[in-house]
Amino acid sequence: MSTMSQYALGALAAVTLMATPGCISLLPESEPVSLYRLNGLVEDEQAPSANAQTIVIERITAPRGLAVDKVALLREGELAYMAGAAWISPAPVLVQDRILDVLQSETPELTPARTEDGVDARYRLQIELRRFEAEYDQGASNAPLIQMRVMARLIDRETRTLAAARRFDTSVRASDNRQSALVAAFSEATNDTARALAHWSAETVCAESGC
Repeated sequence: MSTMSQYALGALAAVTLMATPGCISLLPESEPVSLYRLNGLVEDEQAPSANAQTIVIERITAPRGLAVDKVALLREGELAYMAGAAWISPAPVLVQDRILDVLQSETPELTPARTEDGVDARYRLQIELRRFEAEYDQGASNAPLIQMRVMARLIDRETRTLAAARRFDTSVRASDNRQSALVAAFSEATNDTARALAHWSAETVCAESGC
């Protein structure tokens, strides 16, 4: 067999290995990454009330630096990402999931839905995730402060008006400067924000529609 033929067969074998699902990569291994999800509350799902209003939670928007699956850190005003760790989904998706869960479990006067559900609802909730980072406000070796900020707008499609708008700010100090402690603090901040947003939404909608 010619040298050229041997080279061609070798190249074909390499391509086959790389294209086969589950094969071992021929490329150098990257740093192992631990995947995290936001820890949920222990919730008992409540059945919607007889006059429950459907509310559509639109996809959460976020600045480019936060619309990723990386764990954001803030040091001296500079945004960076935690090495060796990532969210299981982009941060806006995880936050939206928690908001939907809390609405479902704690506000029976509302029935939450996603935009992709195709539900025709009077109320739509638009949310911007403006902050979602661990701020090292006491130095790089100390436990950071989780900073979360969302801007919520409740749209009444029946009257074509902005029914209400509110900013929610939540801060939670991590118990330690470790990955697991930071994730727990992110989870606490998200759950607190989701609860406040859910009850605000229910109060606003019911004040208008009498649910």
